[in-house]
Amino acid sequence: MLTLERVDHISMGHANWKEQSGRLERLLGFKFLSSFGAGPTADFDGCVSQVPGTGIEFEIISPVGERSFVQKFLNEQGPGLHHITVQVPDINRTVEELQELGITPFGGIADDGAWKLTYIHPKDSGGILWQLFTPYRFPGEHDRTTTGGVTGVKRVDHVSLACRDLAKQVDWQQRVFGMEPDGDEWTDERLGYRGRVMRIPNSKLQFEMMQSTREDSFVEKFIQTRRPGMHHICCEVESVDKAVDALRAEGIEPFGGIIESDWHRHTFLHPRDSGGVLFQLFEE
Repeated sequence: MLTLERVDHISMGHANWKEQSGRLERLLGFKFLSSFGAGPTADFDGCVSQVPGTGIEFEIISPVGERSFVQKFLNEQGPGLHHITVQVPDINRTVEELQELGITPFGGIADDGAWKLTYIHPKDSGGILWQLFTPYRFPGEHDRTTTGGVTGVKRVDHVSLACRDLAKQVDWQQRVFGMEPDGDEWTDERLGYRGRVMRIPNSKLQFEMMQSTREDSFVEKFIQTRRPGMHHICCEVESVDKAVDALRAEGIEPFGGIIESDWHRHTFLHPRDSGGVLFQLFEE
């Protein structure tokens, strides 16, 4: 099992990081912190923003040149969630632990001038590209206070994975990352899926997994259209009613309207309106 020190950020690919950063700050309060440019070994640029209430950042990467891996991602899938990045205490030891677990680190160990890093490929994780890093240079201090945007986001609750085999995913997350289940597995007969939430060590962010129980479910449609992978990000808002009104004032119709459920009142911000990511907005 790997030792995770913290979740650093969630990353998405988008053709224009400046445009996308402004959109997410306005709508969700993801506060712009800094940008970075392409370099001799990096065919992409982008920025990082502070996420409200969860102690993580949100990264947006954009391609520089047609051969960029980000351009390949956009060509194949369009804008959307790309990877999750976690800090580990020693990247060399982490690579050894991955190999002991029967996982070949994707790309070996790289050095970008600030981090030493490696990856777990989606084919090994069940759908997510995990970036693992140990820093030896640290970014400057930033004012990380956030407003929550027009929707009044208080925190990011979880990131959700659409997967083929829920039991296998639960076992993998426990065995590799030391995640622990938070509550029991549930089945939603109406929407046609089974799910479970797990706690990520040393993080306020939680990890949800969903498996289809029938061919016409939204989970199955997502997997057929794209592949197993990150499906949505779930955020707590101050008020679903106020969030819906605020989105409509922006000319955005919340996807599905206000949904009353046994879980929480919630609504969705569709990827076509958010710039590529499905955001679920709920209130406690």
